Amino acid sequence: MIMRLHVATLVIFTAACAARGPSPQLLAELGKADALLRQGCYTCLKEAEAIYQKVSTMPRPVPGAAQGAFDAALLVSLREKELGLPAEAAMDRARQRATGLMPVVPPASAPSVLLEAAELFIGETSGMDPGRPSPLTGRGRLPLDPANAQRRALDAAAPTNLVADYLALAIDCEQARLRDTIDPAALLARRDGVPLMRFRLAICGRPGGPLAASIREADPRFLDTLPWEARRAMVGSQTEAIDLFRAIALLGEARAAFPASFSITMLWSQTNQSVAEFEAALSGFDRILAEAPTHRNAMLGRLTSLSYLLRHQDAIATATAMIELGTWHIGDAHYWRAWNHYNLNALEPAWADVEIATKLLSNSNVYMLAGLIAYARTDLPTAIARFDRAFVLDSGNCDAVWMSGLVNVDRQEWEPASPKFSRGMTCFTSAAEQARRDLTQLEAGIARRGGPADPPTPRDARDAKQRAKLQKDIETGEERSAQSAFNAAQCYARIGQKLLARTHVDAAAAHPRLKEKADALRAAIDKMQ
Repeated sequence: MIMRLHVATLVIFTAACAARGPSPQLLAELGKADALLRQGCYTCLKEAEAIYQKVSTMPRPVPGAAQGAFDAALLVSLREKELGLPAEAAMDRARQRATGLMPVVPPASAPSVLLEAAELFIGETSGMDPGRPSPLTGRGRLPLDPANAQRRALDAAAPTNLVADYLALAIDCEQARLRDTIDPAALLARRDGVPLMRFRLAICGRPGGPLAASIREADPRFLDTLPWEARRAMVGSQTEAIDLFRAIALLGEARAAFPASFSITMLWSQTNQSVAEFEAALSGFDRILAEAPTHRNAMLGRLTSLSYLLRHQDAIATATAMIELGTWHIGDAHYWRAWNHYNLNALEPAWADVEIATKLLSNSNVYMLAGLIAYARTDLPTAIARFDRAFVLDSGNCDAVWMSGLVNVDRQEWEPASPKFSRGMTCFTSAAEQARRDLTQLEAGIARRGGPADPPTPRDARDAKQRAKLQKDIETGEERSAQSAFNAAQCYARIGQKLLARTHVDAAAAHPRLKEKADALRAAIDKMQ
């Protein structure tokens, strides 16, 4: 009887213990978090972390929940770095959770190993203020040694630990020497059913990986791919024309999804600038400055946008604020303050600023502006020297060689002016040819999409705007080339170079707007002895 009682008591006790294990609902929640982690979009990872954290704080521990909370927090931090979002809070959560985890077997998967390796990953820093400390921006870091102990410590864990595998790939993708060692086929074979890893390969830039757009097509929650889709649109490919307007649209979606990312807002604003949408660009730069008032890159973007909008006094005030802050973009600030003073005909402050700019910058634009200001101040020898330097620095700066030739003409220096106008003719012809190639590429892209829609879409309107600009660039380049040829012919004629004068006047006569004048000049040249 006593034996039966003991047996009954043991059965009741065992049943009671089993009843206090994880409920089916909790196990289902844990399974959902595991799936979300593998699915890998930013909102997926955030949701997975929340579930793991909730389950791990239950009165009775649920196996795997605390580890999952650590894994998810670390992946959230990595994704935030990839998207240019503030990532330190998620990393702090990962560090805090690591302290409460049981020892891991094998030791290669220990949280401390992952946390130390995570410090090697820099992420997207283009939106950071250059004035921030170097450890945050990655500025000045030496390339990672392929034998780096923290990176190599991941190798043993990566085949069986998804987080270690992702972290190793993230580190390798941003290091040129390690990127070449990545084998996309092997990774896809091991992790092909894991969207988290497919995403990391897609943004790695290594041939053989999936396209970023394909990740979002498979899972619309993957808004994380939008910045990389935009970058692809900005550079084009063998089958896709460059499409800056599509890039702006994609970045606009990315801004809405990740409003705290300065990197995305900066790129959106800069791309708007590149298509002359300066009001939109200004709004983006000002959005950053509202949170980070001394963000130098955003201040420079604001300065250039205000300048192109001809808000000269506001631009001068922004440039002055940058100069007073010191250190970053000082040459650019002096250049744009000079540009705005020049456009207000304040020549003396313009000259003072541009002289400083030429000492801090060495590009064609700054010497071109210096030439214009010197010319306006009637300092013609200095103007010629600055224009010539601008053309040396950029042989595609057709206006520089054109202006240098004009100043020579003002000084009745026909001999040096002649070859300058000849070079200008070639330069403007090349510019027109490039615009024609761009137009052909645009038209091919429109044809591949089946032509404009009926009624026209916003994209059709953008295509029409871009087509009109390129056609204008072609017309302008061809006319300026003909005008340069005409000027060269005149100068060569004045120094008695009849053959060269005849060659250039024939080139000028090929343009309908110059034909009548060129024919008259040809007749005069033909009478030369």
